[in-house]
Amino acid sequence: MRDNGCCYRCGIEQPDLDDDPDSEHQHQLDHVTPIAEGGAAEDLDNLGLICEPCHLVKSKAEAARANRARRKAR
Repeated sequence: MRDNGCCYRCGIEQPDLDDDPDSEHQHQLDHVTPIAEGGAAEDLDNLGLICEPCHLVKSKAEAARANRARRKAR
């Protein structure tokens, strides 16, 4: 309710269940700041709804940052 059913990154509304009966394209709950990057696991302010396309882009960027950090640590 807090996010009004919208993706916190792009603002797209979550599909109605009538339009998505299998719930395949419903928004996901995401840690805005990843826990591995210092985000609080249980802080509601660190959680938000995110659509599938935005989540894929964000996850790839997070993985790239983690890989760079691992390479630097060697």
